[in-house]
Amino acid sequence: MSNQQHQPICGTDLERWRIENGLTKVAAADAFGLQKAKWEELTNAEQASKQINDPVVAMLLHLYQTSPDSAPIQVAPDVKEFYDFLGLQSTPQDRDKFATLIGRSAPSVYRLLLHDGKPGRPVIRWMEAVRRLKLTPKNSLRLMTDIASEVGERQHVGNVLIQGWSKQGDTCE
Repeated sequence: MSNQQHQPICGTDLERWRIENGLTKVAAADAFGLQKAKWEELTNAEQASKQINDPVVAMLLHLYQTSPDSAPIQVAPDVKEFYDFLGLQSTPQDRDKFATLIGRSAPSVYRLLLHDGKPGRPVIRWMEAVRRLKLTPKNSLRLMTDIASEVGERQHVGNVLIQGWSKQGDTCE
């Protein structure tokens, strides 16, 4: 047993686990069923060295550390992998099409695909939702195209499949 296993579980341990797993404070707090304010309270400089009082939080941390598959951590889908999954090619036409299908402007997609940009949470949730349907790439593209077209009409944007979305959605990220 390491010395760490003899020490009480404290806020520092929670924060270390969060950082090791690349999580935001909100996502880490959620993994323990806590509000972000409670997470902040447990991990702030004044409290971080104090023993965690809630045994369930301490037991969850122990379980997540010893059996990482038990942690409800979802790695955000990679935009480039999703683009490739859809069978899109590295052409300006396909990048413009992808921009429309994920509700973003072409410059936004160029940033995401060519300059390692990070998608906003709405785009991440959209990719996750499409992947959860477990459709083939062709059927995923068809579904995304149908939805983009229908929503474009409902939002009075016109034919988004031809003209794309305005930059308005990009500001919601």
